[in-house]
Amino acid sequence: MRRPENLYIRIEDEENFEEPMDAIVPLVFSQSRTGLELECYFGVYKEARDFLLEYGANPFSKEALSELNRRLLPYLEAEGYHREGGELRYYRSFVLWDKRKLNRSLIRPDSVMLSRTVLEKVLENRTDFDLEELLLKRLPTALTLKEGNVLSVASVNEHGKNQRLLEASVYTLPDARGQGFGQSNVALLCHSVLEKRMGVVYCCSCHNQPSLKIAKAVGFRSERRFYAVGAYKND
Repeated sequence: MRRPENLYIRIEDEENFEEPMDAIVPLVFSQSRTGLELECYFGVYKEARDFLLEYGANPFSKEALSELNRRLLPYLEAEGYHREGGELRYYRSFVLWDKRKLNRSLIRPDSVMLSRTVLEKVLENRTDFDLEELLLKRLPTALTLKEGNVLSVASVNEHGKNQRLLEASVYTLPDARGQGFGQSNVALLCHSVLEKRMGVVYCCSCHNQPSLKIAKAVGFRSERRFYAVGAYKND
C-alpha cells in the first residue's frame, strides 16, 4: 500500500534531550485538512514506518488502532515504560481565533477572572488547578466561586513568551456538572485571551461528550483529530 499524500514525519531522539525525561509520547498521529502527520521518537520509527505502509490509507480505523497498540507495547516495555490508561487514545482538537465566533451569551454572572481579590475569597479548592501558581505566572484563568468553594476552573497552560495560540483546559467538580459552569468559564477565558489578540486551542477525548459539547457551544472550530499515548518510567 502506498503512503498517503501530505504525510509529515518528525523524529525526536530521546537520548539527546538536555535533561532526563520521566515521560515520553512515543508516537502521535494527527489528521487535519492539510493531511496526515506523524511524530515519533527514534526508537519507534520502524514500527511507525511499517504501520503506515500497511494502514496509511485509514490509520484511524479500529483495526489500525488495535494493531498500533500491539506494536508499541514491546518497545515501551523494553525501554522500561508503562502506558497511562493502557492504550492510545483518540482526541480531537479545536481552535478559536475570531472573537466574533465566540458565544459570549454562555458567560454567567458567577464566572470571574482570577485575581488576588478573588483568590482571597477561596476557602476550598478541590480541583487540580493551583490557583496561587496560575496567578503568580499570570496565566488567564476563569472560575466559578460559590460560598468560598471553587466549583469549576478553566485556564491556559504555561506557554512561551511569543506563543500566540494558548491551550485551554477546564475542570468542574462532579457534583457541579451539568449546570453550565464549564461552558461559562471557557467562554470567559476565551474572551480574555482573544482580547489580547491571541487564539485558543482546546483538546479533548473523542469519547468525552461533555467536553465536546463545550467546544461546540463556545464556538470553537474543529481543527484535527489525533491519537496519542503517554508513557512513564516504572519506579
